[in-house]
Amino acid sequence: MTRPDVSNRSLGVMLIVSWLALLLFQPLTEAWDDRPPQRPWIDVSLQLDGDHVLYTRMIKRVLRGDWTARVQISTGEGWRTVCDDSGAWTYRPETSGTLGMTFDRFTGGCPQPSGVHRVCVDYVMEDLRGRRRIFGPFCSEGG
Repeated sequence: MTRPDVSNRSLGVMLIVSWLALLLFQPLTEAWDDRPPQRPWIDVSLQLDGDHVLYTRMIKRVLRGDWTARVQISTGEGWRTVCDDSGAWTYRPETSGTLGMTFDRFTGGCPQPSGVHRVCVDYVMEDLRGRRRIFGPFCSEGG
């Protein structure tokens, strides 16, 4: 039975290539995962339903972040913010789905305008690796 002959040079090259692959694996995967347009960490849709807000969110990873909710009224030429509130929260993939909240609760106590209005929310998020991203604004249709 013959054994394949592996020269010291071939062994050295294989060790260097293996070492480089291990060294570069994490930065390359982080660079791939770091592209917000291709892989959003959170996606949200909002819908006004009378005095309730239907808040649907798809969360892709554990996130900690600050949210800002705004109530905007139509000016005929655009939107003007009349009330806002903010806070911090931890978001987990298992909490994805649709939540029904009262307008008051979703906006942090803002009164619901009687005219054409909408709600918006945006986020400044940080993942478990300490990377920060801004998502939003996500707005409901004017109601």
